[in-house]
Amino acid sequence: MTATQKKMTAIALGAMTITGFAGDVLYSCPGKISDKTAGWKFIPSANPGGQVYNQAEGYYPDKGGQLLGPSIPASRNEFEFYLLSFDAKAPADCYWGVFFNDKNGKMLVPDVYSNVYGGKDKQHYEQVIYGRENAAGIQPFLQSVKGIEVWDMQLKPISAKDAAEWCDRLYQTLPPLSYTPPADRLKLLPKTVDAMQTGKPWRVVMLGDSIINDTFNSNFQSLLMRDYPKADLKFICSVRGSTGCWYYQEPEHFKSYVTDLKPDLLIIGGISHKDDIGAIRKVIEMTRKQIGCEILLMSGPLDEDWRLHDEKKPDADVPAQTWTPNPFAGKQQQLAEELHIEFLDTAAAWHNYLGQSGKPWQWFNRDRVHGNDRGKQIVGRIIESYFKL
Repeated sequence: MTATQKKMTAIALGAMTITGFAGDVLYSCPGKISDKTAGWKFIPSANPGGQVYNQAEGYYPDKGGQLLGPSIPASRNEFEFYLLSFDAKAPADCYWGVFFNDKNGKMLVPDVYSNVYGGKDKQHYEQVIYGRENAAGIQPFLQSVKGIEVWDMQLKPISAKDAAEWCDRLYQTLPPLSYTPPADRLKLLPKTVDAMQTGKPWRVVMLGDSIINDTFNSNFQSLLMRDYPKADLKFICSVRGSTGCWYYQEPEHFKSYVTDLKPDLLIIGGISHKDDIGAIRKVIEMTRKQIGCEILLMSGPLDEDWRLHDEKKPDADVPAQTWTPNPFAGKQQQLAEELHIEFLDTAAAWHNYLGQSGKPWQWFNRDRVHGNDRGKQIVGRIIESYFKL
């Protein structure tokens, strides 16, 4: 993707004005922001050029030094949407994100990570984030190996309607999704469908790894709230970096990551199961026995960009290519059919889209395996399509 394309995408996202609730601006920091700005500090790279551990992502190449902002008191509703806006300039692609803190100041595991695009000019960003259960504070950060400048940051709550419109704006900049969900979908989730249609309070717990964290951060929640205006859905992100059911099947972990969160619908997903279909089976059986909630098993989207490309022309469009399905996704589907639970093949939907997109290699990625806002938006649209009747 060229610098001009990146700039145009950032401007397109920033061009839409979104209005929050009257008088609600949770944080405003005009002017240039640095480690000299009140509440901000610089945290050097933990292992320059090497591997680092992030509790929500696992072990991945170091993303550079971090300019970390203050913990901003969140609004009263934990399950709120927020608009984070700022200007930034960086010599190369890098990152923006937010951490969430509980009432005691302890950082929650689920976070938000996405791209700041490199270029010579300052670019404007308007980013929507969905709150976390038990989050009393929201802490923004910028992170880069080669440096980054940032100005004029603001955070405010917005409505689900505004969040959905932000998703629409982003989606309009992407190749359209041509995914048709199975006609018999949701037949095994009758209570969830009823809750979405009638407004019965419903807790949706998403269990998995950093890929599930990215899926959660697609803001698909706002799209479902628009599709089902009566719905009273609360989405809970229960993740641990590079972790799958081989970990969650242990009784103490199952209690912390599943039972204690009281799901009405448990979504199991991600790409970190180590091909351990037996562990997935065990988590499903434990859920049925100990909780009795509805269950959706989901094959993993995102992951590495597998398409053949010209390494000498990384910004060039990539010809359409056909994805070779991962056998493990087939095993997951067989397990779901055997145990009579709902199955969403997000892997096939995502990789078929990627193969036909024609966009440059890693255009949908912020790093080797994780999605940027473009990649996350497509995953969110797949989920919306599946749940929309």
